[in-house]
Amino acid sequence: MNKNELMKNMSQAYLLLSEKRKEEFSRILNRLLAVNFICGGRKRDREDYYFISENEQLFKDFLMMLDYDFHLYKADRVIYIHNLNNYNHLNLNQMQTIVLLLLRKLYFQKSQELQDTEFIHISLGELHSEIEATGIYNERLKKTDLKNIYHFLSRYNICERIGDLNEDDTRLIIYPTINYILPIQKIDEINQRIENLKSSLEKE
Repeated sequence: MNKNELMKNMSQAYLLLSEKRKEEFSRILNRLLAVNFICGGRKRDREDYYFISENEQLFKDFLMMLDYDFHLYKADRVIYIHNLNNYNHLNLNQMQTIVLLLLRKLYFQKSQELQDTEFIHISLGELHSEIEATGIYNERLKKTDLKNIYHFLSRYNICERIGDLNEDDTRLIIYPTINYILPIQKIDEINQRIENLKSSLEKE
């Protein structure tokens, strides 16, 4: 289907929406473009997830016009988009990369143990232990660093905390969106990426 046909079909579908649903469509579309990931299992994302699900083709067509690929995975209740031309590409810093890899590792390990659990819960102490085990940092990450990393993780619907970043027993909820950010099949792949990152840092 060419873009003219796509626009025609999209316009017809959009006109069938009520004024209220047009406003919802605009709000949710802008949110999706800003955060890339929607996790339907989160309370604050639930209504947006089901609105997108009900209007999946409209979102898909509209995003295609903007050169975005649209994905909806009902098993995990995850929606994500990525730009086909790599516009708006997010460059992660060293700490963000390491924490993201370690969260993926912990998610993988816990999901193998629990299997039927949609979200994975870990403690902040567990994350600190994993960071320490890499041997990359000589001391614990400071609260300021953790706060900046957490802001990034929360913004993109990867992780949510219950408690204070000063406390080791603070709970971190890892959402299944992490599966699509780092689509890794084996834990050895994660460990190898961490080792590669460590080696590159040691050479600097």
